[in-house]
Amino acid sequence: MLYNTVSTLGLSRRLQTSYNDLQMEMLRSNDEIASGKHFDVAEALGARTGRAVSLRNLYDASDEYLKTCSLLQGRLGAMDSAMTSILAAGQDVLASASTGLGQPSPTGSSLQIRARGVLEQVVALLNGSSGNGFLFAGVEVKTAPLRPVQGDGTATPAPMAIVQDAIAAATGGPAAPTTPAETAAVVAVLDDLFAVRDPALPLPAPLTHGFEGGMYLGATAKQPGGADTPRLTARPEATTEIPYGVQANDPAVRDLMQGLYMLAAVDTSVLPLDAYRPYMQAAVDRIGAGMNGLRDATAQLGIQRAQVDEIAERHHAQQKILTDQINDLEAVDPYEASTRLNQLEAQIEATSNATARIARLRLTNYL
Repeated sequence: MLYNTVSTLGLSRRLQTSYNDLQMEMLRSNDEIASGKHFDVAEALGARTGRAVSLRNLYDASDEYLKTCSLLQGRLGAMDSAMTSILAAGQDVLASASTGLGQPSPTGSSLQIRARGVLEQVVALLNGSSGNGFLFAGVEVKTAPLRPVQGDGTATPAPMAIVQDAIAAATGGPAAPTTPAETAAVVAVLDDLFAVRDPALPLPAPLTHGFEGGMYLGATAKQPGGADTPRLTARPEATTEIPYGVQANDPAVRDLMQGLYMLAAVDTSVLPLDAYRPYMQAAVDRIGAGMNGLRDATAQLGIQRAQVDEIAERHHAQQKILTDQINDLEAVDPYEASTRLNQLEAQIEATSNATARIARLRLTNYL
């Protein structure tokens, strides 16, 4: 006679395996309810997994562009703040200098002191940094663009000494012009000193140092050969590249600094009248031209900031759309997940009861 028998040990082990599997499924269901996402997205989506990956790649790219926008907004904001302070300081000196165009005044000495103070302030503002780079050095972001007015302890003469030496060379010895001819010569030499030039060409006589290298250490305006040096650019989105910012060797900055150095290097109160008038007029003209140029540059910064803000808004809108699409693919139906969890709980309870009944069996149950 044949008997169909089931080993209680084998049945117990099968129930234990089933119990473990149900517990794992329950943990996955709990995780899905808590996160709102499928536990195994690839398994749940199947052939649609590729689309989910593509959407997430687009989201990550948009997120990186948003970081670029945020960095650029910070740099442009810091530049705009510095430009506003420079314009305010320059306007103060320009107003003081313009009131004394007609004849020398005892306040000329105080104007010299004020010009030196503003010059120090302008240099400090143009040496400002944001993050790990200097704002106004062009592509040479690791280099402070302007040397201190009174020098930096290197072998190169201090910027103030460079200007004063150029004035002395133009006048033939005196530290300030005494005739209209000497004034014209001084202005011409200083125009050469602050001019944009090809760095490969020699300096015109009698200069021994130029603005770039002597006062400015950032990216040069021209490359050897005369081509323009590339400006700072940013790519806040795949199809847009924005040249941005102001450099401390831009023509407007050169004009402003030339005028300030002219007032700071010479005590205009002691100049003869016929030398004083053209000298002061030249200084005021350079400061005025620099101020006008910096106002235009500040307006351009505002346009660039608005452009970056608009691009950032587009990225935010795109991320919202992508988030909705990703959720449509990866999100779990909470009602379906809750129903599955209830079913698993019931199965686990039934398996536990069956396991407990088997554990209570004794040999006497079969006798």
